[in-house]
Amino acid sequence: MQDSPLINIGLYLAYVLIAVAAISAIAFPIIQTFGNLKKAKTGLIGFAVLVGVLLIAYLVSPAETGAFYEKKNISPGASKLIGGGLLATYIVFAGVVISILYAEVAKWFK
Repeated sequence: MQDSPLINIGLYLAYVLIAVAAISAIAFPIIQTFGNLKKAKTGLIGFAVLVGVLLIAYLVSPAETGAFYEKKNISPGASKLIGGGLLATYIVFAGVVISILYAEVAKWFK
């Protein structure tokens, strides 16, 4: 079966549109953030806290290997990255639960 030139053109056009959408989705929030830093301050603080949690979780996680890691060909660096991701997930989940509980208890006292 021969490829139709219209299908190829359509695929290339779809690739270009996906690239434009991805670049726009990344560029426009950055432009808006630096356009008005006073309004973006809380968002930037939240982003900095998230990066801090990820960094701390990565630094704290051990780079251990065992039989399972050797069987699956997972290096100590990859083990440390996986452990850091899991630990960061646990920390963020605990933070969400604590903030929900705080919001509910604070409503009782208002």
